[in-house]
Amino acid sequence: MESVFCIQSELNPLLLEAFELIKNRINSLTDLEPLYIDPMLSRIYRKPNEEKLFIINEFYQAKGFRKIHLEVAKLGKSLEILHCVFFPDPCYDLPIFGADLVVNSNNISAGIVDLSPVGKHLPDSLISQMRSLKVSKFTEPGKLPEWGFIFSPYVAFIRPVDFLEEKSFLELIDQYLSLLLSLLVKVQRDEINSLDAMCRLNYQKRYCLNQKRNDKTRGILTKFFGSSWADEYINKILFEC
Repeated sequence: MESVFCIQSELNPLLLEAFELIKNRINSLTDLEPLYIDPMLSRIYRKPNEEKLFIINEFYQAKGFRKIHLEVAKLGKSLEILHCVFFPDPCYDLPIFGADLVVNSNNISAGIVDLSPVGKHLPDSLISQMRSLKVSKFTEPGKLPEWGFIFSPYVAFIRPVDFLEEKSFLELIDQYLSLLLSLLVKVQRDEINSLDAMCRLNYQKRYCLNQKRNDKTRGILTKFFGSSWADEYINKILFEC
């Protein structure tokens, strides 16, 4: 599979920096293995009307995580997207890590990062750590959609107004990943058929079902690839549970 670094010269430097820090965290995981993906969907390239459209997908599994998805997309001359989700192995009481960056005309127009609960609440120890983080106050927080109840109270959904806020957002992505991986070494593994594990998996399915309600994602994909392709991509790649 072609690496993102083969086309890094075409990507916004901050998006590439976010990709690198997430990839470094992924590479630090125990028992890391790539997951199979249809080659037709691992690297997608089209050139309609002289506009380059490409999407690169990487999938992994590791101790504590049943599926990790890292996606980079460049759609036309001005739109770039970084999307990442760590879906935990439901045997572990770990939240879902999710991060998205949208670059429009070379500026980050939206960013979201969260450790989303797989139960009624996040683990108490994690809440304490998230509260103690020194998080910069962002000037322009975004309004969560109706389905945003899947996120934690500590979700950051923002539009950075300057370079300092952009860098602060990247630091927050790394801090949330650090908290997640620190929690991984502390939690005990439950049996796969335990009630707790089944409950966590149901919350992951709930997370995916509600993410599929994201009309902005569907709208962008439909614009460039058509509605049927967009639905298939959302269901099979982005939020297949």
